[in-house]
Amino acid sequence: MRYYYTAMKADGRASGGARTGAQLLDGLRGDGRELWLAGERITDPTTHPKLAGAARSLARIFDLQHEEPDVFLMSSPRTGEPVNITHVQPKSRDDLERRRIASKRIAEETAGMMGRTPDYLNYRFACFAARADVWARNGNEQGARNIVEYQALMRDQDLALTHTLVNPQVDRSLPEAEQAAGEVALHKVGETPEGIVVRGARMLATLAPFSDELAVYPGSDLRLQDAKYAICFAIPIATPGLRFLCRDSFSLQRDPWDAPLSSRFDEMDAVAIFDDVVVPWERVFLDGDAALHSEVITDSNWRAHIIHQAMTRAWAKLEFAFGLAHTLADMTGVNGFDHVQEKLGELWSMMELTRAGIVAAEAGSAQAQGSDDWVPDQRSFVALRGLMPKWVPRAIELIQLVGGGGFMAAPAKADWDGPLRADIEMYFQARNAGAERRIRAFRLGWDFVGSALGGRGELYERFYLQDAFRMTALAYLLAEKEHAAALVERFLRD
Repeated sequence: MRYYYTAMKADGRASGGARTGAQLLDGLRGDGRELWLAGERITDPTTHPKLAGAARSLARIFDLQHEEPDVFLMSSPRTGEPVNITHVQPKSRDDLERRRIASKRIAEETAGMMGRTPDYLNYRFACFAARADVWARNGNEQGARNIVEYQALMRDQDLALTHTLVNPQVDRSLPEAEQAAGEVALHKVGETPEGIVVRGARMLATLAPFSDELAVYPGSDLRLQDAKYAICFAIPIATPGLRFLCRDSFSLQRDPWDAPLSSRFDEMDAVAIFDDVVVPWERVFLDGDAALHSEVITDSNWRAHIIHQAMTRAWAKLEFAFGLAHTLADMTGVNGFDHVQEKLGELWSMMELTRAGIVAAEAGSAQAQGSDDWVPDQRSFVALRGLMPKWVPRAIELIQLVGGGGFMAAPAKADWDGPLRADIEMYFQARNAGAERRIRAFRLGWDFVGSALGGRGELYERFYLQDAFRMTALAYLLAEKEHAAALVERFLRD
């Protein structure tokens, strides 16, 4: 089926539906957002040298949906306009597969380096809206209606979202509500005729400089007495009283020849600070119900859906890692040695097991009980969720071992363009490639495994789905044990 570009108004802006990259960038300019980086307030993230590379990369992802509409677009169930398939509320295995194909294509575009591309939260809010019945419990019908309407707004206006799940790290030996006298964690402090008033901070708002809106929703269980912390909502990034403090930029303002990843894919992370922010009533999804806050985590199927996206991105990243390691090894001929082949085979195995786990989850998918939400089989996802924080750092280590000292012998583009060009062409060539290709391959490898952005990527993979220790322990707790135990039991009865 063929889809077409969104209809345009006279001012060049979309009337609704899938946006172009230019429309995304235009929406980020001059909206009054309070974004701080290295002591400077950034007024235009699309042109600031430390942010512009990632802004262009995100715009490229929005353009993809128009260049490859058969992959990315579906018709909005409300307006009929073309919208991104990652907003779909799956009703079949085919829906899951089509959504995954689009996310895989997005991840391939960024080598899996941008973990918070908009499809991530598209999945989550589609899931939340599909399980409005869960949100409507305990008299929260209005909150449920709000989240359904908000998901439709996200879809039909093609909004890019960031989110914050974790309260600041003050004293993890205490419950969040007791750290720093309960004033640091994001909480409700009052109401106005316009909405609730919230104060505190949350981390980490990845992609915040390039997002249209910020979402706050359950990330961990709360105690019943901590009702004022049980708040879920979504607001524009430019909301008064909301400011973002960014970490150091890992974006290198250099030619992509020198920094092929760092010049493009630093999606940025930020702490969101709420200084008595008013959240409009129509944007409030949950207000003060700690029990429901926990039930949303356990009963809305969001884990299965969001891990579907996360593991699809991880699959693309591991494919890139395997391709990179193979390219480097083949250039220098070390892939002829069995100990290097073993390392490359380990990389391939991680990649292939990730693919197999995704396919298995789709093949075992089913309709959720009491809902028409079609949910991936979570068993392989639970396993991958504990393994991936170990696999990606191991993949980085394997690439370091394969590339070795070659990473330290990769001249810059200025050297390539300089007076020593003839020497470089002679002494930096590969067995099957010229010097330029070899140098660029090793610079790409270093950007993946050794640069500041590469280090951030490794840390991200270790913790963005919680740490491997907790997830592997959770795998045991969630495991179906009866059949396995029965296999043992038959030998204990003789």
